[in-house]
Order: sequence, then structure tokens, then C-alpha cells
Amino acid sequence: AWDEVARELTGGAGVNHILEMVGGDNARRSLDALAADGRLSIIGLLGSMELSFPIVPFLRNRIVVQGISIGHRRAFERMNEAIEALAIKPVIDKVFGFDEVPRAFEHLEKGPFGKIVIATA
Repeated sequence: AWDEVARELTGGAGVNHILEMVGGDNARRSLDALAADGRLSIIGLLGSMELSFPIVPFLRNRIVVQGISIGHRRAFERMNEAIEALAIKPVIDKVFGFDEVPRAFEHLEKGPFGKIVIATA
């Protein structure tokens, strides 16, 4: 019941953005967890080729559903080869521990210079 936990953690408001791997009842849970004007980004499939959820909460809360596509494997491999050949490194602004996630989001709102990293170990 991760959708219920998300609602509890946000004081009942719901979350703003969910990355959804379609499968089982995940889409319905995602819809239940979203805040008004929330965004549901479909990034892949876990087990179903269909997205199914009730229409009333979708319309009432003005939910945006967006599909995110990826390129083919050859393009991904070429990109990684170029990154390695050119020694491209991301600019990291600050690293936070997993227990510091709220601070990381506060820092993100300030407009960091580079990437914000949340380390799990």
C-alpha cells in the first residue's frame, strides 16, 4: 500500500511526480498517490501492455500522463563510448546521505550549480 504511505507522508496532499513502470495495479496506486496537478510519467512495462485507472480522479485532479521513450541499444552504447572517450564527468554540487533526503530537496529548491546525489551507502 505504498500509495497510502505516500499520502500519509505528504499530509494527505499527495506527491507531485511519479515515474511509473506499468504492471499490476501500479497505475491505480500511482493515481491514488498523486497530488492535484500531478504528473504520471510512464517509463516502462513490468507486466502489462495496458494502463488502467478510473477517470474521475484523473479529471478532477487534472493529472498529466506523459510517456517517456528511450532510444535503441546501439545509440546508448555509442553515447557511453563518447562519454568515456571524452572523459565527461557530471558536475556534482553536493552529496547527501539517504537519511538527509529532505535536506537534499531543500537544497534542490535553491537552484544548485550541479547534480544533487543521494547516497545509499
